[in-house]
Amino acid sequence: MDIKIIKSFPLGIKEQLKRQLETLIENGSLTSGEILLSAKDMGLFLNINRNTVASVYKELEQKGFLKIIKGSGTFVSEGVPQKNKEPLKKIFNIAYEHAVQSGFSFEDINNFFITGLLEKSREVRHGGKVILIDCNYEILKALDQKIKTRCDIDSHFMLIQDIKKVPGKFIKRAKEYDLIICGMNHMEEFKTAVSDLPLETIGFLIKTDFQIINQIIQLPAETSVGYCCISKKSSKAFFKTTMLSTGSSLNRIHVGIGDKKGIQDMIESCDIIFATHYVYDTLVEKFPAKKKIHCVNLDIDSENLDFILSRLEKGVF
Repeated sequence: MDIKIIKSFPLGIKEQLKRQLETLIENGSLTSGEILLSAKDMGLFLNINRNTVASVYKELEQKGFLKIIKGSGTFVSEGVPQKNKEPLKKIFNIAYEHAVQSGFSFEDINNFFITGLLEKSREVRHGGKVILIDCNYEILKALDQKIKTRCDIDSHFMLIQDIKKVPGKFIKRAKEYDLIICGMNHMEEFKTAVSDLPLETIGFLIKTDFQIINQIIQLPAETSVGYCCISKKSSKAFFKTTMLSTGSSLNRIHVGIGDKKGIQDMIESCDIIFATHYVYDTLVEKFPAKKKIHCVNLDIDSENLDFILSRLEKGVF
């Protein structure tokens, strides 16, 4: 594996490893489904602490680059967008060689590049300050990551259930921001809790694999269906996302992954169970069931995301 850690480098070991893994995945050197060395073996290979490796793996899983399956290993996620950085690499190499020929030392060049990039990142903030709202932190993290791949924003996450508890506090804080992006499933309850907010609000929509939607459509009336996500609230939001038309004919149970009793009741009483990809592995591992549990991958609707990005990239804030 083409990874090199320089302990004297001004960028920390953890950041060096994380950025190199991201690059290897984005340029296709590490392919979808490929298994990585365990944290222990990677640590031995690079002569660094295994805990540092484990922390990097966890962060890259949260960003969508890796998938950690307990008992099986750490794998490159499917669907990570490929980026051709060769033109950028050529520009960098020309600038670097020019700096060397001008007499600057290796240390001077590295320090200047890093501090220069930090200065530039402070200068460029076209997306403004944004509040992202949903009932599920994992969805907010995924949306935040997708936005930040193309637009620099200063983002803050808030759960709709927390806003409803203290709307006055939210209104006070929101005045410091430029834009609100709220999950479509929570737009009505958000506007009910916080009326007349002098701040633009746009929505985002989570879409589900059509095969899952079609599978739910085909279920006979009175089928007992279980839905599991991070929380009971996010499970209900997930149901709204997947199927509305046959809602009245199905017997539904919504549970959060932390509700052990609720999950046991769901497993015992439901004919079929759907779990979002946020909790699927945990559910299968900790609550084995004879009936099949279907994994549902949730993602931001691509056209909806393009609209959000076009709004942010205008840089009008």
